[in-house]
Amino acid sequence: MLNRRRFNQISLGALGLGMASCNQSKHLTNTSIGQPLSNADLLIWWEQGFLPEENEQINQLIRRWEQTSGKVVDLKLLPIPLIDQQLTNFISQSESNQIPDIVYSVGVDASLAPKFAWHDQLVDLTDVIAPIQKKYTSIALSHVFYHNQVRKERSYYALPLWQSDDYLHYWESMIEEIGLSQQDIPREWNQFWQFWRMSQKELRSKGRSQIYGVGLCMSAIGFDTYTSLKMFMDAHNVNVVSESGEFLLRKPENRQQFITALQEFTSFYLQGYTPPQSARWTGAGNNNSFLNSEILMTQNLTMSIPLTQKLRHPQYDRDAIARYRQIVTLDRPLKVDGDELLTRKGTKQAIVPKNSKNPQLAKEFLSYLVRPDNLMSLLKSFKGRVFPVMPELFTDPFWNEPNDPHLASALNIFARPSYVPYEVMHSAFSEVQNQQLWAKTVLKVVQDKASVVESADWAITKIQDILQLAEKKV
Repeated sequence: MLNRRRFNQISLGALGLGMASCNQSKHLTNTSIGQPLSNADLLIWWEQGFLPEENEQINQLIRRWEQTSGKVVDLKLLPIPLIDQQLTNFISQSESNQIPDIVYSVGVDASLAPKFAWHDQLVDLTDVIAPIQKKYTSIALSHVFYHNQVRKERSYYALPLWQSDDYLHYWESMIEEIGLSQQDIPREWNQFWQFWRMSQKELRSKGRSQIYGVGLCMSAIGFDTYTSLKMFMDAHNVNVVSESGEFLLRKPENRQQFITALQEFTSFYLQGYTPPQSARWTGAGNNNSFLNSEILMTQNLTMSIPLTQKLRHPQYDRDAIARYRQIVTLDRPLKVDGDELLTRKGTKQAIVPKNSKNPQLAKEFLSYLVRPDNLMSLLKSFKGRVFPVMPELFTDPFWNEPNDPHLASALNIFARPSYVPYEVMHSAFSEVQNQQLWAKTVLKVVQDKASVVESADWAITKIQDILQLAEKKV
């Protein structure tokens, strides 16, 4: 079976081969931040790709721009944690000559853009967005409309590139073992989760003694715990922050709903329906467990789980096509009150730090980057893991695979409305995420054995302190 671990080995092997050829070019650096090239007109930090094609496509696009513009680009392909850490360090040293002109990573929207915009440390990209504003979805635009506390205004301090949703996947082949099918999965919230508990018991009684019905992440690594807990909070109508930035979680009705959501979420771990190792999972932990058939269902931030079965490595895996169809991408359950449960889309963004060397040239490059044909070439390199923020791009045949069940499900989810991220309403929530406070709240219950009430009140106090500190700093 081509599990996530084996998939990573294959991908990284291919990446190594790809980088060996690309490193002969001045355009590609992927080992460390290092010193910028002395002759470079632009310094770009770009997230190191999940697939080798992602790295190659951004490299090719930059080479084309260099040829037409006559400019030189120093492109550094970097791990996400290094980008998050070093960008914060360099921006705090406003005179640093290592501040990049452009930054892209999946952590920009949750961790970087909100706090830098709040402190007036990003270039306003309105003049990049304005000529193409009608091409974007309203959701994408709302996700980059950040508050600048220094200037007391909101504006477009990031550029939308693509988006992802969070998806629920399960093994149809496993529930068939207990005589059930997708039609038997309820959409009502309580019944939905009870279905997976019941399925675990049934599968164990039939010999799958190590199977877990649910794969919810409980660790303080990455974004998975944060994402899953928010789904439970949304289902229970927990209001955390208003659009004006007012902290609502401390209000009695929201505090009580938060306690209820936290108790329900952590009960899957405490009652043995999600694996003990879920408290230690890295970003790939649930992927590995799911692809190794250790868990029946899970939630994931991109379509990378089914993608692992779609990549063509027949010498390693001859049954991938069959398993691709045995995995099902499932619609969300309804909220507790029966209303539709909206998604929390992640709009992936590029930013331009204000103290970079050449912000005007950076905007010129970004205007080139977001031409529809350029965006589409980059999107194709993701192999369907992420989706356009410009609806016109869906006319490309790449998105027209009527027999692909995962693509059809993902497109239906794409069309759903979305909540506005907490960190767009108030940038201090980016610091809440940086400190992993949501995940630490979960761990207080499942590892430290604190009561749910004590853990919820701890989180409310910590978040309130962060918000108050953010207001004082400006």
